[in-house]
Amino acid sequence: MLPLATATFPSSAPELTRLLNESLRRLFLVDADPVTLRADTFPHLETLRISLDHASLRSDPPRPPVISGETSPALEVDQLTLSASPLSLGPAAVDLSLSAGGVHLGQGRDEEDQIVLSLEKAAEGKIDISIAQTELETLIAKLAENQAGKQGITIDSVRLKLRQKNPHSLDVEVGLRAKKLFLSASIKVTGQLDLDAQLNLKISALKCTGDGGIAALACGILKPYLQKIDGREFPLLSLPLGKIRLRDVQLTVADKLRATAEFGSVV
Repeated sequence: MLPLATATFPSSAPELTRLLNESLRRLFLVDADPVTLRADTFPHLETLRISLDHASLRSDPPRPPVISGETSPALEVDQLTLSASPLSLGPAAVDLSLSAGGVHLGQGRDEEDQIVLSLEKAAEGKIDISIAQTELETLIAKLAENQAGKQGITIDSVRLKLRQKNPHSLDVEVGLRAKKLFLSASIKVTGQLDLDAQLNLKISALKCTGDGGIAALACGILKPYLQKIDGREFPLLSLPLGKIRLRDVQLTVADKLRATAEFGSVV
């Protein structure tokens, strides 16, 4: 969704460009305006390009808008592209790309009666979301340190192993080295990642094991957090899809953990 922070729909391509850039700058730290477009017969757009390459999510971004009520037609876009490589999201960075043709954007209203654009139709499109395993290890280390550090336990190292089970599922093993004072121990957290047909990533079957008193203490500290996220779904695509349906959704692993899908409108 793309909030425009206005109650009046823009009357020209330059005005639309300005509003979109202002909206994205409220969400991300960017070096240059991220939006460029071409429109000979507004509100029909030949191209709409959004570049968030090397952008960073702000530490206090506004909440995502929620559309209340029905949407109405707003824009037709021959070619829509979004690139964010990398996009910094706090302690980790992801790569995101989206391209679509024959796009129809609708307009709705949020709780403050401001216009929000949403993706309603697309003849065809592709989406690719990935994160390097090294970035995942950094993220896991940060989360583990936040929990264990409350009890004076430090995490010396994190080792991540991902094993493909099928095109939608992975086995996960995280090895951590925990240390308290002059004592240390190795612990292991195992689980499973599943990607559903709506690009929701689910973490499940989480277990923490290890030998020795420090391992038992560290697992005891991590257990409430693991229970909190066990079975939880994380949407990778946080936008309403209207009449669009995803297909060929896949979760794969190599140097990066990658989620891909193609999409198009239901005929």
